[in-house]
Amino acid sequence: MSNHSIKNIFYFDDDMDCIQEIISLLREKGEYDLKRAAHWEVIGELREIPFDLVIIDLNIHHSSTDESGKEVTNITYEGISWKRTGVEFLKRIRNGEYEDFGFSKEVPVIIASAVTDHFVKQEVRNLIISKYIEKPFTAEELQNAFREVL
Repeated sequence: MSNHSIKNIFYFDDDMDCIQEIISLLREKGEYDLKRAAHWEVIGELREIPFDLVIIDLNIHHSSTDESGKEVTNITYEGISWKRTGVEFLKRIRNGEYEDFGFSKEVPVIIASAVTDHFVKQEVRNLIISKYIEKPFTAEELQNAFREVL
């Protein structure tokens, strides 16, 4: 974790209401710099300052493009492939694929998701997460998760 007073947070979610709620909460605190993404492509921006915390929603429903430019629809956990989901993002962080983009392999991760499937939760916990909070969550639950993790 970096040694600066403002904590850099990356929030990956396609739920605009949830994003707005978290932005409002973090602005009140004044201790956090939030970068948010609702699309997969935003993740790949080079970054000198690493993130102190990553918040990930597991079900990202937007479509994106693959390396060849072909549109790829993000699928939910009832599907077989994990491509372009929060789980895929977390796997890539833990594999070190995004270190040049500010995501260290050891960055604390909070999963904030409506996914309640036990097997999906277990797979995510096996990828080493700091906290799992279920949507809908309250501002107090989120603040408590931040205190525990940071």
